[in-house]
Amino acid sequence: MRLFTLLLFACAAMTAVVQVHAQQGRMADSSAQALRDVRRQIERDRRASDSLRAQWDRQWRMSDSLRVESMLVRMRSDSLRKAVTAAERRELELLQALTMQDTSEPAQKGLADTSSAVVTKRDSQIVASATRATRMQRVPAGRTVSDSLTALIMRRDSDTGTASYYAEAFHGRRTSSGEIFDMHDRTCAHRWLPFNTRLVVTNLANGREVVVRVTDRGPWKKTRIIDLSKQAAIDLDMIRAGTARVSLRVVDDAIEPIQIDSTGSR
Repeated sequence: MRLFTLLLFACAAMTAVVQVHAQQGRMADSSAQALRDVRRQIERDRRASDSLRAQWDRQWRMSDSLRVESMLVRMRSDSLRKAVTAAERRELELLQALTMQDTSEPAQKGLADTSSAVVTKRDSQIVASATRATRMQRVPAGRTVSDSLTALIMRRDSDTGTASYYAEAFHGRRTSSGEIFDMHDRTCAHRWLPFNTRLVVTNLANGREVVVRVTDRGPWKKTRIIDLSKQAAIDLDMIRAGTARVSLRVVDDAIEPIQIDSTGSR
């Protein structure tokens, strides 16, 4: 009887061992399957991330290209407007000369006015050089072709438009550049100029000026070109009105701008 009992215990122990090994085998298979699932998910996510990054890159380049094209169109428009202004000035000079002409002396034939031709030629050279720079797509890391061309153009010619300001509602919040907005600093929000670019802002109504630094993005209202901090708005005496007609000119770019000349060298 004792031997029989021992045999039963031995059989039960062997059965338990077999069950434990089987369970461990199932756990190992389950862990291996889970590991394979995790690796497949990682690979799917990596591929999806690469695909989205490539899509973003294509769309960013397209939007940058469109901005460049729009700026070149604007430069051509400004060039023609300058030519018209120069021609009108020449027309006025000729009319004055005709009215004051002394009939006792033969009229002196003035030389052909070349100011409009010089203006259009210079701007055409800049447009051509900008086009070549755009095709090369060679700009410093962290900036786009349109950013570089905008800074270049605004160093040469002022941009004009409506300025607004923002104050208490955004005081202490983080800006797009990562800085904390302080309405008592002389800062501004611009749609695309590189962060830390310094601008001279002139109130065209009273001639007051202030130098501000780009730390944020905006304004997003289509009719406005810059959002100023409250202190900058105080300096320009535009607090009461809320908005003002201003001119903007780049005086210090945060990153060295691309150099464009008549030969297209950089």
